[in-house]
Amino acid sequence: MSAVLEKEQFAPPTTYEDWLNCFDMLRVSTSVDNGVAMTIANGSFINRGYIATQFQHKLAETINEMLNKRITRFLKDLNLLISFNELSDIVPLFVKLRNEINKCLFFTELSFLDKNVKHELEESVKTQMERFWDDTVMFLHKQTLEIYNTDLEDSLFLIRRIELFPKTVHR
Repeated sequence: MSAVLEKEQFAPPTTYEDWLNCFDMLRVSTSVDNGVAMTIANGSFINRGYIATQFQHKLAETINEMLNKRITRFLKDLNLLISFNELSDIVPLFVKLRNEINKCLFFTELSFLDKNVKHELEESVKTQMERFWDDTVMFLHKQTLEIYNTDLEDSLFLIRRIELFPKTVHR
């Protein structure tokens, strides 16, 4: 089904059922390309009452599953790189994770979604992912202390300079 999401064009979701199908596709997808993200952003929904609450709940579940899938894949890849001493590939792995995490913020482009809901969800995602990112960097730092490895130290130097989320200007 992820191949469908990545290759097949689909209409922007407009009904609750369309959105549920879209959420199902996002859950099983390994990545979301820009075309899919734009199609989703063009979706619409009458966001009122009980259905609005259910929609927001399903959206939050979908985002959590998307993030968990990306974290699981990242950790698996990171462990493989460390175990095979392919430390030069760690920085691109972090860049890929950053890009995938930012694609999980697709909901910020949904014009019909209440801005307070968007803000809460965005802050939750950012807080959780920044914590995960910091914990992973700390783990790598401890690894450099335990097994003095200049390649890992060099990678860590570069990783620390990667911005997980773009800085926003508050006016």
